[in-house]
Amino acid sequence: MHPDEREAAARVYAGFSRALLSVSQVGVLAPVNGVDAKVEAGLAVYRNNVRSAYLRVLGETFPVVARLVGDGFFRYAAHEYFHAYPPHTPLVARYGDNFPDFLEGFEPASGLPYLADVARIESAWLEAYHAPEAEASSAEEISGCISQSPDKAKFVFHPSLRLLSSVHPAYTIWRHNHEKRDGTLNPPAGGERVLIARPEAEVIALPLDVAEYLALQALVAGARLGGAIESALDERPSASVADIVNRIVTAGVIVSATLS
Repeated sequence: MHPDEREAAARVYAGFSRALLSVSQVGVLAPVNGVDAKVEAGLAVYRNNVRSAYLRVLGETFPVVARLVGDGFFRYAAHEYFHAYPPHTPLVARYGDNFPDFLEGFEPASGLPYLADVARIESAWLEAYHAPEAEASSAEEISGCISQSPDKAKFVFHPSLRLLSSVHPAYTIWRHNHEKRDGTLNPPAGGERVLIARPEAEVIALPLDVAEYLALQALVAGARLGGAIESALDERPSASVADIVNRIVTAGVIVSATLS
């Protein structure tokens, strides 16, 4: 193909992609005179199919949110999200990255203040599922490193690790609906924290107390174990250092431990 022809074809494909993903009326995007009216009609059908694919992916990514609000409300929210955050690529696999933030400011969902954080847990779960593979160190290897110099130990964590904190009992609500449990849920008062990762074949979600969460957060940011424990104890002086360390070591999310 001649370079000019390739450039022209690229412009056509780019324009077609923009038309498919746009939220504008089709008549604004497509030719409207003569036989090109058939093109407009065909584009409208194709665009509806593409939009349906994106909305279906949103439902598959956030099944707990859909279960909490019901199919009708979720479809309404998904359509509003599509208009607020129109996709910028024909690839649908990661569509929905902004959905938790959208829900946080979505007035019709204001009666469910925990909904955005539940969506963040679902998003983190999917990110962990698709994260690169890595082999976690054994508890014995990590403990051996810590025993040499507890204050200086540093860790590299599994690429699937995600840490989330909520002022709502979002983890309990998510778990109850993720596992499709029946019966009335009586979530605890106050916020919750959760570790999500895929150290082996399955994604895990572990609740953390505030000291465990703060210590892990500091370690992920590059702190040494001694400094991370100090940060946790500043927030919760009554916490057990042994319990914090045990939770970190046995979670299966450390891929290497060093004293450097």
